Amino acid sequence: MHVPDGFINAQVSAATGIISLGTLWAYIRNAKNLVADKLIALTGMMSALIFVLQMINFPIAAGTSGHLLGGALAVIVLGPSLGVICISIVVVIQSLLFADGGLSALGVNVLNMAIITSLTGWFTITFWKKLFGESQFTLISGSVIAGLLSVVFSSIAFVLEYAIGGTVSVPLGNVLIAMISTHLLIGLGEGIITALIVSLLLRVRSDLVYVNSKKNKSNTLSTSYGVFIALILSLTLVTPYASSSPDGLESVASDFGFEETDGVVLLLEDYGISSINNNFVSTTLSALLGILAIAGLGTLFFRNKSGKN
Repeated sequence: MHVPDGFINAQVSAATGIISLGTLWAYIRNAKNLVADKLIALTGMMSALIFVLQMINFPIAAGTSGHLLGGALAVIVLGPSLGVICISIVVVIQSLLFADGGLSALGVNVLNMAIITSLTGWFTITFWKKLFGESQFTLISGSVIAGLLSVVFSSIAFVLEYAIGGTVSVPLGNVLIAMISTHLLIGLGEGIITALIVSLLLRVRSDLVYVNSKKNKSNTLSTSYGVFIALILSLTLVTPYASSSPDGLESVASDFGFEETDGVVLLLEDYGISSINNNFVSTTLSALLGILAIAGLGTLFFRNKSGKN
C-alpha cells in the first residue's frame, strides 16, 4: 500500500499532506496528557514491531503478496491517539530511510496507511465491543474484523484519491474491484496477525491492551517487554525470506498501467544495503537499522512531549 511518486498528482498529494498534518497535529497536541513512562517504551516497541511486520510480505495469490499495515493493531494496544502517531512514525521513516513510498506521496501514505487504517480499526473494535461485550474472545475476534476492514478501507481511499488526482486515465470501476478483492485477502492476513499478537498480549499483560477493560496486572512489566523484544528480533530474522512478489497495490498498478516516476532515495532503497552482497545479512541489518531509527525517534518524541529528560 506504499504509494510511490508519480501515481497521484501534485494537487491531491498536497491536499492529503495538509489533511495528514492537521490530523497528526491534533493528536500530537494531546500526547503530553496521554504519555506515561510505560507507554513511552510500549509505543517505541510497538512501532518497531509493526515496522518489522511490514517488511514480511506473505503470498496471497499467484504473483501477489501482502504485508501488515498495523493500524488496527496499534490502536487496539495503544488507543487511537498514540496508535495514529505510532504508525505515522513508521511510514515517515520508511519513506525517508528506505524509499518505501514516495516523498511526494508521503501525505497520501500517512493518510491511507496510518490515519485511515487506525481510525477504521478503532471504530470497528469499539463497535464490536458494544455488540458482543468485552470478553477476551470478543477482543480477539474483533481484532480480526478490525484488521480486515482497516486494509479494505485503506485500499478504497487510494482509489478515491486516484479518481481525483490520478496521473493516468484508467477504468476506475475495474480498479476498485481489483483493489478490494486483492486487499480482502491481505486484510484477512492482517486480521489474523493482529488477533495473534493481541491474544499473546492479553495472556502476558492484559492491562497493556488499551481496549481491554478487564485489567490483570499479575505479571511484571519486564515480562511483556521481553516478549516484545523476542518477537521483534525473531521476526527480524524472517525478513530475508519474505515473499518477493509485488504487493497488492503494485500488482494492481502493473495490471492497469499506473505510471511511477523515479523517486528520491535519501539513504537506503528496498530494505537492502547495496555494499553488502549477502541478501540475508543486508536485509537483516536494514531491519535492525530501521528498528533503531523508529524506536529511537518514537521514544525521543514521546519523552519530549511528556517532559522527560
